[in-house]
Amino acid sequence: MKYTVEATTRRALAKTMMAIVVGAAVLLAPMVATAAPMRPERVDTSALVIDGHGAGHGIGMSQWGAYGYAADQGWSAAQILDRYYGGTVSTSLDTTSTTVTVRLMRLDDLQTAVVNTRGQLVVDGVDGGPWGSVVARETSPGSYTVWARDDSVCPTATDTLSAGWVVVATGRASVVMRPLTDTSVSAAYADLAGVCEPSGTVRSYRGIISAVNGADGSNHTVNEVPVEQYLRSVIASEMSPAWAARGSQALQAQAIASRTYALAEKRYSYARTCDLICQSYTGAATRTGVNGAFRRNEWPSTDTAVTATVGVVRRLGSASGQLAYTMFSSSSGGYSASNGNGFPVVADAGDATPTNPYHSWTATVAYTAINQAWPSIGTFAGISVSKRSGDGDWGGRVLTITVSGTAGSVTLTGDAFRRAVGMKSNWFSIRPESIPGGVDSSPPETTTTVPVTAVPAGPSCGDRVSPSIDGSGIATAGARFTPTAPRRVVDTRDGTGTTETPLGAGCTLVVRPGAAAGATAVAVNLVTVNASANGYLTAYPCRRARPVTSAVQSLTGRVVSGSAIVPLAADGTFCIFSSAATDVVVDVFGAFAPGAGSLFEPVAAARLLDTRTSGRLLGAGQVVRIATRGAAKAGGDDTAVSLTVHALGGTASGFVTLWPCDAPRPLASSLNITAGTPVSNVVEVATNIAGEVCAYSSTTTHIMVDLQGWYGPSATTEFHAVVPYRLVDSRSAAGWSGMLNPGASKRVGVAGSGGVPASAVRAAVFAVTTVGPGRAGYLTGFACQTPLPAVSMLRYPAGVNVAVSSTQMLSGTGDWCASASTSTNVVV
Repeated sequence: MKYTVEATTRRALAKTMMAIVVGAAVLLAPMVATAAPMRPERVDTSALVIDGHGAGHGIGMSQWGAYGYAADQGWSAAQILDRYYGGTVSTSLDTTSTTVTVRLMRLDDLQTAVVNTRGQLVVDGVDGGPWGSVVARETSPGSYTVWARDDSVCPTATDTLSAGWVVVATGRASVVMRPLTDTSVSAAYADLAGVCEPSGTVRSYRGIISAVNGADGSNHTVNEVPVEQYLRSVIASEMSPAWAARGSQALQAQAIASRTYALAEKRYSYARTCDLICQSYTGAATRTGVNGAFRRNEWPSTDTAVTATVGVVRRLGSASGQLAYTMFSSSSGGYSASNGNGFPVVADAGDATPTNPYHSWTATVAYTAINQAWPSIGTFAGISVSKRSGDGDWGGRVLTITVSGTAGSVTLTGDAFRRAVGMKSNWFSIRPESIPGGVDSSPPETTTTVPVTAVPAGPSCGDRVSPSIDGSGIATAGARFTPTAPRRVVDTRDGTGTTETPLGAGCTLVVRPGAAAGATAVAVNLVTVNASANGYLTAYPCRRARPVTSAVQSLTGRVVSGSAIVPLAADGTFCIFSSAATDVVVDVFGAFAPGAGSLFEPVAAARLLDTRTSGRLLGAGQVVRIATRGAAKAGGDDTAVSLTVHALGGTASGFVTLWPCDAPRPLASSLNITAGTPVSNVVEVATNIAGEVCAYSSTTTHIMVDLQGWYGPSATTEFHAVVPYRLVDSRSAAGWSGMLNPGASKRVGVAGSGGVPASAVRAAVFAVTTVGPGRAGYLTGFACQTPLPAVSMLRYPAGVNVAVSSTQMLSGTGDWCASASTSTNVVV
């Protein structure tokens, strides 16, 4: 994954690389990082002079480094990938029927106009045709009208579509257009669907073209294409086809990294990935106008790299691990970068290949450009670097930099600074004589010897390791719940309760929740923030063997929250293990202890609030009061409630907070929202004296709130802690055999399993995960032999693993049942 500017420079460079003389003798770069270029006498007195290394973010594979290792040192694609993606392994998938959906960003909020000069276009679900041109426009919110004609015409967005055009469909929520030819095998670009762009370019794509809406009502054009056909364009755009002469293994490494990245990416509700700021995807061919000559974007040499690696991907840890989020950039400059993605930072000797123009560079940044980028500082007066990564020249990449002026200063990340002023990377050093006043902003320049040892096999966790296992038990005596105002006890982003750094992949964080002496468990909300790869968090009592369970499913680049009731070790701590590098936030909502607090009363799930019934979204910044007593079966003396919260149709990323009304809103989240994605979570929250809970949303969204139990003096059950254990895994026929399919429910016995008593058990706390659903849907849990409730405990999007913890009633015989609206594997 790279930024747009990198893709542009790389494509220009590809044209230059086509002219490289094959077979010319070159000297191998020594195993020492290249020092900064010799400094010429400075002439410009109104600009910063900056020396730098690399191009792009530097995370994962360097494309130039891959070429250097292949061309100069004879490495295989596997060796290249092992170097850059430490901790991952190679495995194969059957991609015969696997497709990728790609957002075509040049068409955002515009019409979708498609042509085929052979007159072979049809529209799914629409009679008539085939046609030479089809246009889809949103004529009212969420409703498309479709026009068609026999010849090939690209209309402008303001054309009235009258003469020659015929309306062939109205009121369509989406429109799917496809040529009659099998575009996977056709060698003729005229067979493909050509998309009309405002610039006059007609871009031809394999697969089908759709007009769809985003969750916020925005218009998008999407290309659904077989993944192996998609890669033909991507590899030819990301690397030069000319590299095949000496660097064919680099092309194969790129094919594997791009395939893995595309399949791991889940960026939008309507498309898996995009064509400009994700991987560079230029379609199969382009032409100027409908009658212009085709210019191909697919090349035999890069096609060979795709076919040689069909189905090969990289997974985290083992052949059954999550797909790795295999980011890459143009040039590392000599060291890869870290963003907490779990891949070790490695020295990159391959990047010093003699033909790499980005390994070392010099740039100038005019003072006026700085004034324009940050006008609040006044007139530019100075600049200083305060934090670096520690790898390579000048102390490594710039992490924090302060820009000062006559009216103030601004502190930025090095990456934000480099993008604002148009530099190639965040690994740079500013020449002190070019700074106003001559202040040196960087540590002394040094040359760093590049180690040639193998990449470490496992993560470096420092002191974030699980305490020694001593077999000590946990307190299982009956306990009662005391709610507290939500409070934050851990935030790795700012150092609350730990050090200010993400929790690494394979590492364990010890959490001290501050519960009163004698507490046996705590009710917490766990949040994983911007994980480097899809993975999970496990929460369990320290000094016990880590169970094979998950509390939260972390998703790459997203904020995901999940509640849990976690047993405590004898010293009052619990542990959090993460399978992927991620920031972690922990909020505590209360604690369980024998003889103190309130008993719990489980109830059949009942809906307390559904903003969809009014047809009005809960607006950003709005608060709604939710009554918990009365018809919803909460007791008249409830002091706290156990609620499931769902968010649907969020227009932007944000969060929902629940707390007892009439108290100040706390700094804590109960549910974290990703735009356009349904999310669910459970929270144990205190009520006010009138039996009310308030809900606040930071973004516009629909919310639903369901009650599954309440705490109070007249309740009848106590909580008994058990070490989490796996009850069901439908993937391996444990507990259930096969997927949970719509129209059917499955049963599992809880009483008498995993330390749970064999009788007198009224309810249990489950962590339920849906795994790999093919379509979006929801899962409902209920006591067997009772009616299926009209509420859900968990909502999931297609293809994404989602987890939620929930207190669920059991049947009189200690059984629990579940039903799903779409087919999915389930782990309990």
